[in-house]
Amino acid sequence: MVRMIERARAQKTAQLFKLVSSPTRVMILRALFKKEVLPVQSIANAVEMTHSAVSHQLGVLAEGNIVNYEQTGREIRYSLANNKEANMLAKLLKVA
Repeated sequence: MVRMIERARAQKTAQLFKLVSSPTRVMILRALFKKEVLPVQSIANAVEMTHSAVSHQLGVLAEGNIVNYEQTGREIRYSLANNKEANMLAKLLKVA
């Protein structure tokens, strides 16, 4: 039983690190850490990438429950999720 719990924890940790294995996602997260809530275009400008490339990476982060989003009309605004995993990544990336 202990081995199954440890394996599950290890898999969850590995998935979390996989989310920050992309330099693009790290830059996006850092931009969100600084400003808290940003529309996609502002994030794209901050990381000097196209809107569509940033949108794709934000989708990956949203699937991993690291970012939240809210749509108002045509604008989608992203923020760091308020959970243990996102907070851990925030601490990790502040040090790095």
